[in-house]
Amino acid sequence: MTAAFRYEFLMQVRKRSMWIANGVVVALIGLLSARTLGDLLHDPDVKETVASAAVLVNVILPVIYGCFLADRLVRDDRLGVASILDATPASAGGRLAGKHLGACAAAAIPPAIVYFGFAALYAATSGRPAALAWAAGLFALVILPAVLFVGAFALVVPLLVPAPLFRVLFVGYWFWGNAVSPGVIPTLSSTVITPIGSYPTQALFGYPSPEDGLKIAGPVPGAMFNFLRPEATAATAWLSIGVLLALATLVLTAAPALRARTTR
Repeated sequence: MTAAFRYEFLMQVRKRSMWIANGVVVALIGLLSARTLGDLLHDPDVKETVASAAVLVNVILPVIYGCFLADRLVRDDRLGVASILDATPASAGGRLAGKHLGACAAAAIPPAIVYFGFAALYAATSGRPAALAWAAGLFALVILPAVLFVGAFALVVPLLVPAPLFRVLFVGYWFWGNAVSPGVIPTLSSTVITPIGSYPTQALFGYPSPEDGLKIAGPVPGAMFNFLRPEATAATAWLSIGVLLALATLVLTAAPALRARTTR
């Protein structure tokens, strides 16, 4: 597992295309949201400021790393090295876990740079160093579960469909299942299985604040899938995190059987 982790991490983090894609997207977000970001830097509410930045990072950047991770597992078969790896004493489960964690660790670096860079800038300009502590909590409970969830599906689903098709479907799913309001069309947005972390963001970090009259988690009158939208509480926030990690684990455990099926 350690060797697979190191290999996948270095393979992914050395991709210039990954850094270019992230840089272009972050630059566009900065240009389009310059006024909003300027307002955030002067917002006196530390927790709300770093939480809103986490939401922005988690809505956009997973699209990039989800697409980049789509070929990491099928690549072994395409290059003809899968059978060689299977013949080694290392367990298939250990290699898969290392591949998943290594790829996800590399994928998490650009969001971490962007997010903690913003938190550090906010802490410096506002004189509120507590922003870095809140940012660490949000990164661990909101952004990292999304990375692990997306990484699992990006590795395994291309065993069933071609990687280019997965990328197209994934982009469509991501915005449909995370950014669309449940009151507009049927969507999985604002549910406990929403990977952008709606429940922990709202219930554990109080964003959006009740005074805003908005919510990003919980039941929506008349919307479909409300059975997946319990009231946003600390318990349902932890439930959402657990469900996302459990789904990621379940998908990864199905990978060996799917791979055997596709290589027969």
